[in-house]
Amino acid sequence: MSDPVVTADLLGRLDRLPMTRTARLTTVLLIVVWVAEGFEAGIIGPILLIVKAPWHLTSQSTAQLGVASTLGILVGAALAGRLADRYGRKVVLLCGITLFSVFAAACAVSSDIGWIMAMRALGGLALGAVFPIPYLLLSELLGKRSRASVIATASAMLALSYIIPQLTALAVIGNTPFAWSWRILFLIGGLPVVAIPFVYRHLPESPRWLLLNGRASQAQALVERMEREAGYEDGESMVNSGTAGVVQAEYAAYSEPGHQATALLRQPLLGRFALSLLICAGATASGYVVVVYAPTLYAGMGLSNHEALLATAALIAGGVVGAMLVGSLADRLGRKKTFLIYSLGAVAGYSLLAMSPNASLSVCFGILSAFFSTGMVPFSRLFTAEQFPTHTRGTAAGWVESIGRFIGGVLIAGSIPYVQTTWGTGAPFWIISAIFLVCLGPVMFRARETKGMSIDQAGAV
Repeated sequence: MSDPVVTADLLGRLDRLPMTRTARLTTVLLIVVWVAEGFEAGIIGPILLIVKAPWHLTSQSTAQLGVASTLGILVGAALAGRLADRYGRKVVLLCGITLFSVFAAACAVSSDIGWIMAMRALGGLALGAVFPIPYLLLSELLGKRSRASVIATASAMLALSYIIPQLTALAVIGNTPFAWSWRILFLIGGLPVVAIPFVYRHLPESPRWLLLNGRASQAQALVERMEREAGYEDGESMVNSGTAGVVQAEYAAYSEPGHQATALLRQPLLGRFALSLLICAGATASGYVVVVYAPTLYAGMGLSNHEALLATAALIAGGVVGAMLVGSLADRLGRKKTFLIYSLGAVAGYSLLAMSPNASLSVCFGILSAFFSTGMVPFSRLFTAEQFPTHTRGTAAGWVESIGRFIGGVLIAGSIPYVQTTWGTGAPFWIISAIFLVCLGPVMFRARETKGMSIDQAGAV
């Protein structure tokens, strides 16, 4: 570990900085990573639409293919979070990009359902590493003035990336033979591997992770570079008693034998973990409805495949706007008020969608639902990052992502085809509305308000 005084000084200097060239480049690189991850996660929706009839897929096999990568993500996210705390955010992210690209391309090798499910599951292991780490890197690099708004805007590009599979499928369907169309879509998912050298060269490691692991010289070089980019003087001391106290407490906890293995099982972190998990599960379930199952849900309402893809793209576009606004609202109104607004908006949108009398209104209400529910995705990850100290932040984020996706992406979203077949088209939307209502009470009454805090103060025990 680095000297606590040096750490407190560098953290104070880092937290005062505006958006610099390094911060902007890091944000852009992580957006590119998210876009690649979003394409790979979202491409299965259009592919299911293409292959469902020719391959004679049942509701059960459709659900299994839809959530196969999620099963891998459950394990991958939990492992990656712990690895990111131990070996660094950057190296785990690069390994994840490489592996999910390889397994995405491997899906194109065979039309065997078992093979594709296996490759999607293995690719999900890597996606589990890719998805949460950009949130960690941004939250640990950016100052308190821009953290929420930049993370939300960057995450909105992740939501926007889910349109790309729909548009790509529209370009491929009808212009290539069926035997090649689904293969081409999988192969495109393998392209991100070519960007690895550039990301390796230009993406910085988390300065807070560097300081915690005794690499103060690298952290100092990064902070000084960002200060020069912002026009600030090098070496101006920014130590304050609050930051110094947080650093001392974190170093003491980090040095305690066995602390990292049990920290999340003790208060107050256990309570924070439960709240983070609650929000993540709800956001994940609604996200899977929009990205994975919206094409087949709209097709079940009578829309053609082409119209269903266009409707899904419209939903995702609405979600992008909601995700972009949630950060600025969180900075302006606070985290809890923003959560209240978006939760009630999602409940209203999905309730109207469930009662919609025709496909046209369903698209309109779907856009409203996606605006609020997709906005909850970056909010949930920002909320999680702000609940934990640096030495457990990766582990906590990984387990929240893993368990949250199991509840939201497997148990809830995986049951959607069955629910739709058994209880009707509107039933899945009532379920999502109920989930957001369940989340409201605990979060509003138990969560801390972290508006205006540094990431270190927000996560302090």
